This record gives sequence, C-alpha cells and structure tokens, in this order.
Amino acid sequence: MTSRSDILAFVIKEYFRGEAKRAAFITGYSIARINAWSSGASTPQKATLQYFLQCAFVPEFRVIAEYARFDHTSPLQTQLKKILGEHTADPGIYAFYDSLGNLVYLGKATQLLAEMTSALNRPVTITFPKGVRQPPETRKEVVRFVSAYDVGAAEWGDYPKHVESLILRISKPLLNKNIGTLDKAYKIPKEA
Repeated sequence: MTSRSDILAFVIKEYFRGEAKRAAFITGYSIARINAWSSGASTPQKATLQYFLQCAFVPEFRVIAEYARFDHTSPLQTQLKKILGEHTADPGIYAFYDSLGNLVYLGKATQLLAEMTSALNRPVTITFPKGVRQPPETRKEVVRFVSAYDVGAAEWGDYPKHVESLILRISKPLLNKNIGTLDKAYKIPKEA
C-alpha cells in the first residue's frame, strides 16, 4: 500500500520540479517539514496532502509587480528586467497604465519580458482629436505604470488566456483591439 509520504514525494517530484524549496514557497510549509514528510520520517495528514494537490493543480494568482513606475525615455529592457526580477522568462498577464492609472492595455505572455517589450514598442492605433499636434506613436509613450501577474497555468487548459479575456471584457482598455474568448461552462450529465 502506498503511504501519504510516498504520494507527497511523488507530487513534489512531478509538480514542484522535485524541489522542496519550490514546494515550500508555494505551500507555505518549511523545507524541513516537507523533507521529513517526503522521506517518511513523519507522515503528513490527509488534509495536508489534499492541500499539496490543490497547490499543484489549481492555478494561483500572484503579483509579480503592481503599478511599477515606467519611464518611456529610459532603456526599455533594463527597466522591465528590474520590474520583473526573476520572472522575465515566466508566463503571465501584464497590464499597462497611463499617467492617471487608467488601464490602457492588457496582454497575456508566454515569456513576460519578450512580450512586454514587443507590446510597448507597438504603434498606438487609436485616433486622437485634431487638436493633438504630436500624438504618441508607440505604446511606450503612453505608459507610465506597468503591472505583471503570475496567474498560474494548467497543462490541460489555457488558464492565463481566460483570465486575460475576463479582464478585457470588464475593463475594455483603449489600446486592446479584441476582447478575447471565454469557453462556456458545461453541465455534467446526470446518470440515468
């Protein structure tokens, strides 16, 4: 019979890259306690094992940076690397805000640094009133604050896409051209 310690060790190996440190960061338990459980030195409770499974399979929303100041006249990649820290190659959702803190663009990225850089360099495609003599040419000229979020991922679905689509539909940022798509909920058929 498989023990709860064996199951926990398997979950850590398969879903936390085999790293007790990563499992500790995500679950909030100490590395020492996790190592004791997975080695069999002590046995995790059933509820603890269920919590580990939830952490492994249910995407969690975490803030990477929120309303970080952005200066369009400073080197783009240098600023974004500082803002994103160790998350430059991570997937996630990012948001751009104008000087008043209004959301002007929202995007989903498989690699935050590359996608944010590309999005900031894209042209502004909205029409400005005729009185505006020198409208901004690129998004980076409009943006004064940026946010980035780790929204988790699941191997069987595109959770970040759904989060992005939901936010787009609610906020309708000026620089986004589409509002994404959301899958309809399905009903589980009742057994006859």
